Amino acid sequence: MNEKEVLDGVVGTLGDGRKVLGKHWSFNLRNDPKRLGFVLSRYTFCAKMGCAGKSVIELGCSEGIGTPILSESATRYHGVDLDGPAIETAKQNFENEKCIFTEADFLGKRFGAFDTVISMDVIEHIPAEQEGLFFRTVIDNMGEDGICIVGTPNITASAYASPASQIGHINLYSADRLASVFRKYFHTVFQFGINDEVVHTGYAPMAHYIVCVGCYKK
Repeated sequence: MNEKEVLDGVVGTLGDGRKVLGKHWSFNLRNDPKRLGFVLSRYTFCAKMGCAGKSVIELGCSEGIGTPILSESATRYHGVDLDGPAIETAKQNFENEKCIFTEADFLGKRFGAFDTVISMDVIEHIPAEQEGLFFRTVIDNMGEDGICIVGTPNITASAYASPASQIGHINLYSADRLASVFRKYFHTVFQFGINDEVVHTGYAPMAHYIVCVGCYKK
């Protein structure tokens, strides 16, 4: 593998030790660079809400783009995704004594008891009939005092999404629906909206992105 292949987004490490993005985020950086900024800001929010001094599992970590932010103040981090090449990218870029990655369809599986379960841009890809399985998986991977953070595009913004996003987003949520589902599994639920890099608690239908934080599992 030569340097051009690596820089074009093929998973790998340059000879001098520099890490590179995988195919997915290389494509985004070249074609829609602002999206990378938006996604990293969402991970910053998650890190501030539930990672300092905590063990963290991310369900649907993709290439591990959020790993450096989530793991910076965490005691340990475990990323899980069913995309083999994405996990290989994550391993080569970010795996170390504190961060590990597993290639797996996480639904219905238990990887441990974590303080914080994070899943960003995942639930909208899961069929509605598997919603319960998704949340049971979340609960099964949480410790007794754990918290869950789930983020997803708002259904009210779907009309402005790209055709590719509209095809892949088979189970979009409104803020009210996401919070309602969370209340089935958690005693305390906090709702947030995100527009670009700004987190708020304003009028939910005008938020492009929505996040729920669940505490005290039922």
